Amino acid sequence: MRTHLAKPGAALTIDDAGFVAGVLAIHSPNQDDRPEGATVDLLVVHNISLPPDEFGGAGVESLFTNALNPADHPYYQTIQ
Repeated sequence: MRTHLAKPGAALTIDDAGFVAGVLAIHSPNQDDRPEGATVDLLVVHNISLPPDEFGGAGVESLFTNALNPADHPYYQTIQ
């Protein structure tokens, strides 16, 4: 399990690439480049688990990188 969390109550900072500093960034093929000179003024954090109520596995990363294998868990067959 890969976990990169800021300390509770710690201020988050944005690095030069526009990502939260010190946090694991996994690049999705479902994104576009930021326009030149764009700044970050909003951060939305989604909190999900895949399969439901099972934390720490590879399901979420696989989903957002288009690599989720429906054969890996019966629940995955329901979200195609």
